[in-house]
Amino acid sequence: MRFWTPILLLFLLANCATYWKNRRKDMQDVVTVGGETPMYGAAIKLGPLPIGFLFQGGESEMGKRDLGRGYGLRGGNFGGYHSQQLVFGILGGESHHSGLPMLDDKGNWIVDKKGIPLTEDERANLKSYKMRYYSYFNDPVGERKKRKKETFQRELTLDIVNQTGNKDLMMYLPKGEEKPFGYPKGFLWNIEFVGGIYGGARVGFNIAEALDFVLGFTTFDMFDDDLEGKEKPSFPGFPLPANSESEEDDSSED
Repeated sequence: MRFWTPILLLFLLANCATYWKNRRKDMQDVVTVGGETPMYGAAIKLGPLPIGFLFQGGESEMGKRDLGRGYGLRGGNFGGYHSQQLVFGILGGESHHSGLPMLDDKGNWIVDKKGIPLTEDERANLKSYKMRYYSYFNDPVGERKKRKKETFQRELTLDIVNQTGNKDLMMYLPKGEEKPFGYPKGFLWNIEFVGGIYGGARVGFNIAEALDFVLGFTTFDMFDDDLEGKEKPSFPGFPLPANSESEEDDSSED
């Protein structure tokens, strides 16, 4: 008994440390406070609706959309981040990612299928996004059919695995998309104000992330973002990097 007691204590302490790391990350998701440049104009965003006139970010050279820097607390991370946003009345779009993007052999950003740069921080990738505002209301028939087909294939495969116990069949799962519209689930519940002349500030509060933080104390993970201590899936039905930014631009031009 004396032999197992210290081992049990170490196990409980390790689980406790993981639990509180996830609670801290959830708390950081709730508030956005950052300084950004370049930025001109002002806008307010209530959930999915932006209102105002704002230009933030830009290109260092033709076709290279790499300008737009910020520092502060955003997307659950404290530090430097990339940010671009255009608001013209209620139209426009925005993108955001924290940390340094991974680079391919040519020095281009490695991006996912939505063109969102990927970093080595898995949770930062989960909170990053790239989207146009009208996509809230525009859901093409072809995309809906594709999602229904993948959902049916996923459910059928899981049913067969449960019935047969053959986990090798998991390789037939379609690659799931954590952000099918280019943004995480909690993004639609953000209240945010942005404004400045060259240098500016961003302040926001996310209602859904606040609820996720509170429910997290019961170990209920509303957005599946408690990644500390979570075992990564080892089958293909899991989001993987797509290609580089230059390849993404070439395919979009075609």
